[in-house]
Amino acid sequence: MFAIRPLHFLDRFPSFEKVAQALVFFLLATIPLLFGAVHPVVQGLYTLLILVGLGGWMSYGVQEWEWKMLFRSWLLVPTLLIVYLVVQSLPLPLSVIEWLSPARASRITMVNTLAQTNLTAVSLSDNGVAGLQNAIFVFSLLLYYLALTNLLRRNRKIITGILLVIAGVGLFEGLYGLLQMMNPKLGILWLPAVAGKAATGTIIYKNQYAMLLNMCWPLAFAGGLLSFAPLQETLNRSSLKKGLPTFIHSLSSLPVQVPFFFLSAGIMILALLFSFSRGGILSMVLLLVLLYLFMPVSRRMKLCLMGLLFVFLAGYGSLLGLDGLVRRFSSIDESGLSRFHIYASSFPLVRDHWLTGIGIDSFKLLSGVYLKGFPENLLFDRVHNDYLELAIEIGLPMAFVCFIWTVSGVVWTGKKIIHKCQAIQEKKQASVLVGCAAFCALLSFLIHGLVDFGWRLPANAVFVVTLLALISLAIRDPSRKQSL
Repeated sequence: MFAIRPLHFLDRFPSFEKVAQALVFFLLATIPLLFGAVHPVVQGLYTLLILVGLGGWMSYGVQEWEWKMLFRSWLLVPTLLIVYLVVQSLPLPLSVIEWLSPARASRITMVNTLAQTNLTAVSLSDNGVAGLQNAIFVFSLLLYYLALTNLLRRNRKIITGILLVIAGVGLFEGLYGLLQMMNPKLGILWLPAVAGKAATGTIIYKNQYAMLLNMCWPLAFAGGLLSFAPLQETLNRSSLKKGLPTFIHSLSSLPVQVPFFFLSAGIMILALLFSFSRGGILSMVLLLVLLYLFMPVSRRMKLCLMGLLFVFLAGYGSLLGLDGLVRRFSSIDESGLSRFHIYASSFPLVRDHWLTGIGIDSFKLLSGVYLKGFPENLLFDRVHNDYLELAIEIGLPMAFVCFIWTVSGVVWTGKKIIHKCQAIQEKKQASVLVGCAAFCALLSFLIHGLVDFGWRLPANAVFVVTLLALISLAIRDPSRKQSL
């Protein structure tokens, strides 16, 4: 892969790299605001921003040797997925469709009969336009990952900016969600409030909102630890022995980032509780366990911060009222049975389209035909399981490749992260501490996907790719002491 040679008029802009950094910050700060960019037009605008802005910088500012470092064998699977989504959306002769997907061909034949049409070329996907749109979006995510990875390698200090932006976004979403909880008539932006009260921020679906917060608060937590690290020695047990005034004076010398990061994390977790997303809350508990086990900080520090967090949540949670949360979990068995009913009813879709799938975003078009035993006026547009829905949409062979790639990547990365965390236990290496928090958040997100569909929100997809870039920096960074 060769970089495009820079144009002469671009030589006047030596700060083009700073523009790329600003685009990354803008993307992270704004993409959750308009319902998580769920509308195709908004998603398309952000896709264009990545392709033109970051793609232009990659073409102009990345050297040939840097391209070789960026492109590795593991990129073959996402590249294959992009090509597959395009092929799935292209019109093919009906005779080929009959061979690859008899169920799809049968539906087209029925349409020709009932509507008196003569369709001779159709796509494998039942929603070809959505398939092409998602193929372009996945390509933009891949480009975003490559650009962000290269930016992080060139200047690790932008980790500070990323953490501040993510903590700020999470704080805004958390406060907005808590306001919705206290004032059920508030609604979501200009949309009217729905029945019942729950925190959803600017995200329509509360489970996707919870998944977004579960990616933000661990990074805010890591940012607080990094900002706190330089003064940790003055706030240890020896400071307490010198008396309370000395300890309070030490606290007053903390940088402003410390309370901002920790307060942001606390607000996000509190809002997550009042989203009443059971999957999000259980994922949050898992996250706390993972962070306690793997974060490369002292056990005393972990216990102290966990204790303060528990006091914060108990105090403010009791003021807002936890009875709704208790009622929500008391009906978990009923909701679980409903989810399993959806899964079981969706398996015929896998059976009929096991080879090629029905196409991205096509489940809502066929669920009314395949899902049995539900009220006629109830239409499901999602399976509520990212992995089952992906298998339905792209077929078992391609889904199997993606699942093996994901699991092997998580296992390999987990081993690397654990080794790095053990090696820098006392060095407080910035990229590794942030990478550890990002890996725990990513693992929680993937597990939550077993009962929800977080990937379907473009904002969540961008934040997941951001986590991957931070993890990549951590596992490839030399083990030396760093500060932000």
